[in-house]
Amino acid sequence: MENEELFKLLAGKYPLRSELKEKLNEMIKREYYPKSQIILKPNQISNRAWFIEKGAAMGLIFREEKKVPFWFWNEGELMVSFNSFFNQVPSDTYIELLEPSVLISISYEQVMELIKNFPESNDYIRKIMHEYQRMSEKRILEFAAYSPEEHYLHLMKDCPALFRKASVESIAAYLGISRKTLNRIRNRTRRM
Repeated sequence: MENEELFKLLAGKYPLRSELKEKLNEMIKREYYPKSQIILKPNQISNRAWFIEKGAAMGLIFREEKKVPFWFWNEGELMVSFNSFFNQVPSDTYIELLEPSVLISISYEQVMELIKNFPESNDYIRKIMHEYQRMSEKRILEFAAYSPEEHYLHLMKDCPALFRKASVESIAAYLGISRKTLNRIRNRTRRM
């Protein structure tokens, strides 16, 4: 059945009930985008949440006219600007696609309708929010406790596909180091 990967992500080890699957299949929209497409900009209210069926993306800000990534999403992950989407307030950030992508999306209004008609939807949303919070705390701890080299090695272990999809400049900015420092770390770790 189409959209099964999304359903597995939402439900975890317990399958979604068939009525909810049917409603989701009616609501969700498949979208096709080229590389470098910006799908969310600052001051825009995020009215959609996405599941990356194929592709990758990064959340970023501009600082001193340079892109500074703060988040990466890969295939099989939910992509959402939580504050903007759930509070329906203007975003402070961009979401840019790193490669041609196929996204499955649902609107804020549709999510609210699901919550109203399928109370178990709250559990799925709560699970997703907990996972984002866990990943955010992990990133903060890595910045606080790890050297740039340790942070790089963790990123290599956790997100190996990222190194094929994102530019060296984006990875360096994400790690909070210069491209030159990243190249030195890469050379050192290759010899390990």
